[in-house]
Amino acid sequence: MTNNPGGFSVGGSVGGDIRNLQGDNNSAVQGDNNQGVLGDNNQVTQQNQVGVDTGESLTKEDVVKLLAELETLIKAAELPADTKEEVVEDLSAAKKATEKEEPNKQRALDRLTGVAETLEKTSKSVEAGQKIWTTAKPIIVKVAAWLGAAAGSHLLGL
Repeated sequence: MTNNPGGFSVGGSVGGDIRNLQGDNNSAVQGDNNQGVLGDNNQVTQQNQVGVDTGESLTKEDVVKLLAELETLIKAAELPADTKEEVVEDLSAAKKATEKEEPNKQRALDRLTGVAETLEKTSKSVEAGQKIWTTAKPIIVKVAAWLGAAAGSHLLGL
């Protein structure tokens, strides 16, 4: 094809499940079951969680310690008093639900969800909230993973 501006040309044999990308400045991935995006100057981002702690190695005691650590962080943070009180109350309830002989994981997850939502909302409006959210989020993810396989991603909207 000598006169094929912007055209598509394939030489040789092509195998696998191929979907053509149309537009300028695209790049393709070779292999089965790949997908492409139509248009010009596209960028596709894929986020993988590699090495994420699934919570399997945590014990109930570890989770209680993490919740206590989170509570200490919140109490020391420069947050509005009503926000701090609400978060500490939810953390306390989550900790109590976890400390039981048979942990009430659903109750703990419900309270931890409230904590995450409050801290995330506060992080958008108060500078101290942003700092505490950055520190608290990894702890919340670990605890949420222990509470249930999909809890961490559900809780944080991942």
